[in-house]
Amino acid sequence: MDDTSQTAVPPWLSEELPEGNWHVDFDFLDRTYDDLEEVGHILDLEDFFTSIVPGIEECDCNSVDGRDETGDEEMEETYCPKRSASQPDFNRTFLLLDRVLPRLKFAAQKLDAVITKVTKRSQESRNRWERKMQAELDRCPQTSCRLERMPVEIISSITALASQEDRRIPFTLSRVNTVLRRLILSMPLAWASLDAADPVANTKMRIQLSRNVPLTVNLWIPPDLTAKEGKEKVSRFIKILEPERHRLQKLIIRPFLREWMEHAFKSLKKRGFDLLETLHLGFTEGDPMRGPLKASVLPEKLRELNLTRTAVYGSGSFCTQVVRLSLTDVTLPLFGLRSAFGAMCALESVRLDDIRVDRVERTSLDPILLPQLRYLVVKNADAGLITSILDTPGLFSFQLDSPTGNRPSDPDNTATAILPAIAKRNSQLRRLHVVGYSMLEDAWAESFYSLPELEYLRIKGCHIEANHLAALRGLETGTGTGAAENGHRLQRSACQQLEELVLENEFSIDSGAVRDIVELRSTDPDTGGGIKWVTFRGCDADLIKDEDVRAMAQLIKGIACDLIDGKEAWEENSEESSSESGHGWNSSDGEFESSSEDDE
Repeated sequence: MDDTSQTAVPPWLSEELPEGNWHVDFDFLDRTYDDLEEVGHILDLEDFFTSIVPGIEECDCNSVDGRDETGDEEMEETYCPKRSASQPDFNRTFLLLDRVLPRLKFAAQKLDAVITKVTKRSQESRNRWERKMQAELDRCPQTSCRLERMPVEIISSITALASQEDRRIPFTLSRVNTVLRRLILSMPLAWASLDAADPVANTKMRIQLSRNVPLTVNLWIPPDLTAKEGKEKVSRFIKILEPERHRLQKLIIRPFLREWMEHAFKSLKKRGFDLLETLHLGFTEGDPMRGPLKASVLPEKLRELNLTRTAVYGSGSFCTQVVRLSLTDVTLPLFGLRSAFGAMCALESVRLDDIRVDRVERTSLDPILLPQLRYLVVKNADAGLITSILDTPGLFSFQLDSPTGNRPSDPDNTATAILPAIAKRNSQLRRLHVVGYSMLEDAWAESFYSLPELEYLRIKGCHIEANHLAALRGLETGTGTGAAENGHRLQRSACQQLEELVLENEFSIDSGAVRDIVELRSTDPDTGGGIKWVTFRGCDADLIKDEDVRAMAQLIKGIACDLIDGKEAWEENSEESSSESGHGWNSSDGEFESSSEDDE
């Protein structure tokens, strides 16, 4: 037997018994123990072998029992070379084994009887328990499913969100049990997502079950179809949707060929899909024919436009009602960007992600006026150029996320930094998110002093230190003066309306510096009551001291700490913070999604 098999845990001991007090038949177990103990005595051959060992001599000769592999027939007599020829030693192991076999057979009979008895009693006990459980279930009402106790609106919302990621979710849930099937079939929102890749029967069933709720349609066409087959599939799908065109609210088109997209728009216009409000357009990454689309093919009453790896060109009054715009992975000339913003004068929210602007021409044209724009996110793009062509007097929230040309290892000064210039042009800002952008102390100070109305400040992955936030508590512009020695500021603190400060993934900032800002601003009559909320998220736990947190908690309304224990986090995050490729614009996402709601 292998030695490892003796040290391994026996399979019958791999699971522990349930905890708690539970009843067992102790008398039966006691009798079973006695039977097994008797089997153990029968199998204990130590006394038997001890009595016969003195008459046995150990030998390592080549014998039959020694498994001779020579194949010599003469060795079958198992002659032992240690003895003389006159004293042949024939192997008589059978004499010993014949004495052991009866005991083993008797033990097997006893063990088989014990197994039969234990198996029978175990099955009887299991049957009694199952009958008792079934009786208790029969006494319970059939409507006691926990899902039925939850509001249908909550289950419907959860299912609708899950269906956007996987349209098979409603079908999967409907197969769980009768209760859940009845609930899912009564939820129109769970069936409001249609996909052109689904079979026609599934599409018609979804349209019927979705009743009167707005529809979200995905016109993705698999790339293995020919151009003709793709057009036919689009036409057939749109024809099915025609009776429900008044319910089509959101359309997602990501074809492999541009002609499929243009054909889809022509079919939509021809069949009267005029109430479409949200449109997501994007070509697949490998499409060699991707490029800008004519604005004339777009629906006229769009409220939200999301473009990925494509752009829209044209002039005139196209998309004049769009209030939410998102551009991702787009390359376009500067005049194209200006014309797009010029046409969409009603914009309220704009997100620009990985935008490459070709500025071969130098122009001194006036910036485009967007009077209703309130939320702007510029990520992985030339934020200085983009913001310079926009006049945004009503901008409420701005996020500067990983601008091109900047790395934390090469921070910008006041002359080269883009945030101070943006802050000067938008001094009315109330919320500012700075992500993955590194500046020197003077650039931070100038930016803060240009935003007197700022209420919310979020800094993430910018490698800031205590001196970068000095303007928030007031700068001391001289040394050796009596005022400075007495702790009086020679310049008032910046961002006097600041109420909330959020620091994320900052591994050089310590709680003492933030505590000084909070304490000084809490006693400053010019700061409007001081900072009320502070958040440390993903910061170094070694630099956030408990005594500083407790002291700030006495002065503000709330403080939150979600810290990381140290050094490894610094190494992991140093690369992420430099490029911010792994960080989304999570805080701005909520604002971008709720831009039409009340500011508070």
